[in-house]
Amino acid sequence: MARLLTAPVGDMSDDDLRSAVQQSERIRDASRRRTGRLLAEMHSRGMSWPAIARTTGIRQTTAYDWARIYLNED
Repeated sequence: MARLLTAPVGDMSDDDLRSAVQQSERIRDASRRRTGRLLAEMHSRGMSWPAIARTTGIRQTTAYDWARIYLNED
């Protein structure tokens, strides 16, 4: 996997490019889920969305969107 994600793109075959894109997207999705969980935890500890946005540099609406499914709000 590391070879596919770090190889010069000009040297990659079409199959390698396709595989690298798929792997890169899996990593991006996993990272986004992890970030969402972390943001939800920050909010559950009492941080407001504006404070989370200031602290993390992630726009408030984006932070909420990513965290929304992990929030335990009634």
